[in-house]
Amino acid sequence: MSTDFDADGVATRRAVLGDRHVDSLKGQTTRFDRGWNMYVTNVSWAGTWTRGVIDKPTLSLISLAMLAGAGQMEEFERHVRNALLRTGVPLAQLREVLLHIGHYCGIPTGAACFAIVRRVAAESGLDLDDPALPDVNGVYRTQGAGTDSF
Repeated sequence: MSTDFDADGVATRRAVLGDRHVDSLKGQTTRFDRGWNMYVTNVSWAGTWTRGVIDKPTLSLISLAMLAGAGQMEEFERHVRNALLRTGVPLAQLREVLLHIGHYCGIPTGAACFAIVRRVAAESGLDLDDPALPDVNGVYRTQGAGTDSF
């Protein structure tokens, strides 16, 4: 039995990414890239995600911000799924991070991120019009604005 992969890293990788994704990666692994998977599991997953210093929802939000800033939209989408379906990120916090992404990374990046979240939410059956989601009225200089729609 091989013990090259940290058990906590494997468990966390599966919990965050889902068995289907990890099994797919495992099925594609070759002798050539086995070392890469060991590195990702043992350093990234075991060495960061399992430490418990920062909770998983916050780690998800941090990951989303960094992936958007780096323009890694395929990985961003994967982590949106993680955030919405596995790590328990509240929609209000996800929205705040997307607003920060738009501000610090640029409006086109923010727009792309919102589009990804809308698509993932629709595919996952999540309601982005949930009345429990806090309203943003009063936040963006609406005092004295002349219309209620763009």
